[in-house]
Amino acid sequence: MNTENKKDKKYEWHANGNAPSFYPTTIFFGDFIFADGKKLYIPKVTQFAGEWGIGDGTHVLNNNFFPAPAGIDIIWFSFVEKQFYSLQAELPKDKIDSLLSEINETTKEKKYGYIIAGMAPYGGLAVWLSGYGIKTEVAWLQAEPTYVEFEDFEPNTRFGNIDEYAETYIKGDEEVYENLQKNGLPDRMLYERYMQKFNYCITPKFENEDAVFNGIDIFYYSGELDRTNSGEHVNNTMRAKPKKIILEWSTGTDKYGGYIWTDENKIIETFANFFGDDTQKTSSFVIEIGEANDKFKIYLQDDNSTAEISLEDNIQMIVFKNRLECYRSPSYNKPPGSWRF
Repeated sequence: MNTENKKDKKYEWHANGNAPSFYPTTIFFGDFIFADGKKLYIPKVTQFAGEWGIGDGTHVLNNNFFPAPAGIDIIWFSFVEKQFYSLQAELPKDKIDSLLSEINETTKEKKYGYIIAGMAPYGGLAVWLSGYGIKTEVAWLQAEPTYVEFEDFEPNTRFGNIDEYAETYIKGDEEVYENLQKNGLPDRMLYERYMQKFNYCITPKFENEDAVFNGIDIFYYSGELDRTNSGEHVNNTMRAKPKKIILEWSTGTDKYGGYIWTDENKIIETFANFFGDDTQKTSSFVIEIGEANDKFKIYLQDDNSTAEISLEDNIQMIVFKNRLECYRSPSYNKPPGSWRF
């Protein structure tokens, strides 16, 4: 790690932690490391647990201006695995620096204000930069199992050992406990699949020539999102699989909003089969809207092939016309109002 650059530009940002809802963690210690050797701690939360990529534990300091971190040093505890993980690793400092300097063209504010360390099962660690309507992964790393003396981890504890400590918190969270009893630990490769990137763009395709594209929000399985409507979706770039897409368009005075959720297992299978070993091949994720705005088709496409993803059972979709529901896919089963979230 370079420790010589003492004139790095500083930006206002906060450190956060994160872990998936069903697989909570807590930090023994965690620091982002700067090129000059100084550190910024990741705030400790008893249980990091939430949507993958959503930061928790923000501390507002007297001075929240820091350079881009050059590394991370962290040990955390996974409750459901009853396992500590340790990682010391470099981060892509130049890339982080470049992103921290970006300006939102609409608000004229800095795009990013948070750096989040996400702790996944089996020691996967993601690092995202997050801001209003945008979250970008900058690192996906692998920690190693480690041992920590329970007395060092929990001095003056009321628990007898680490297993008792973990069980107490697991049973105290009904959703975590029930999921663990029903499903056990996740597939070891699940978060690797979430974080995997493919070279594609997202292409709304309107059969109605009068249709006007108004905006798109994209949520990815990797925890990333883009709600900035910068037009980035039309560019072929390495991106994770889409989890949820909100598409807005209009025809004449009628305004439409379409909400699309992909099936996790099917989208993983479809991308794996379509791209095979060539994740770099140029492709499109196409959302086709029929002439009367009441028929839809979703598929992956390149110059040689097409792979449709069925709205019968692999895509949930609901569409509103002038705020009134006008279409729902056969498989749509979400509770009333859940399209808002």
